[in-house]
Amino acid sequence: MDARGGQDEGDEFDGEPLPALLKSWRRRTDPRRIPGLPTSGRRIEGLTQADVSRLAGVTARWYGALERGIEAEYSADFLDRVSSALRLNSVERRALYLKAVGRPPALAAPPGAELAATVDEELLQEFLDNQAPAPAFATDLDWNLIAHNGPLRDWFPWATHQANQMRWVFLASEAREQLVAWEEDWARPLLGQLRYERAHHPKNKALLQLERDILAGSPAAREIWDRREVVEHSHGASRRLRLPYHQGREVAVRIVALRPMRSDALRVVVLMKDRRETPGS
Repeated sequence: MDARGGQDEGDEFDGEPLPALLKSWRRRTDPRRIPGLPTSGRRIEGLTQADVSRLAGVTARWYGALERGIEAEYSADFLDRVSSALRLNSVERRALYLKAVGRPPALAAPPGAELAATVDEELLQEFLDNQAPAPAFATDLDWNLIAHNGPLRDWFPWATHQANQMRWVFLASEAREQLVAWEEDWARPLLGQLRYERAHHPKNKALLQLERDILAGSPAAREIWDRREVVEHSHGASRRLRLPYHQGREVAVRIVALRPMRSDALRVVVLMKDRRETPGS
């Protein structure tokens, strides 16, 4: 199967068949950086088809069909799971969609015109990459991830989906396990920030929809929201994480939150390991 006629001009993957791309993406992925995968006795570099199907939560037969180029109605959820398993960036994920189903992935909510006009995407990505090994990411006003670096992808694989940070925190079941002291240290400050942005941007429809979605989907969020707390940012705050990437061991981080001088519609966040705090002390 080729792109089914869905490629755009200028796509750097034009002419590359999907099977070749998937095999290349598998072979470059280091299994030692993925918690839970056995690494001893391997005869090939990178991931096997069985590894990808296991990480994506699908059968080896279904993933194998994709890699063989068999045409099928692959769902967005399936393609996003494969994208996450292979640690694809946004360009590669787009190529996966175009070649598998002939259309690009849908964005949760595209950055506003103001943000697009003022952000130098290459400079932003270079800045985020230079924060390694600290995870770093950028969101628009509505908490949609618009850029992130490799360590952020390793710590939070959902970032490969161009996901919304707020929706993950409040609507993803694993968030309560991975964000230590979820209600006090994460949910309350984030809802306070959402209320702050809603007050400053009352006509922003995406922020209003975000508020509605979170309150409709999370009873705990509704209880916290009724406290009417307002928080501007979490810069300098210490937080704890318990992630699969660290084999479930608690890691303390300090949040470095920045906003460029040219736009208040962009947030840049770096998660620096907190050397001052020993988790559980």
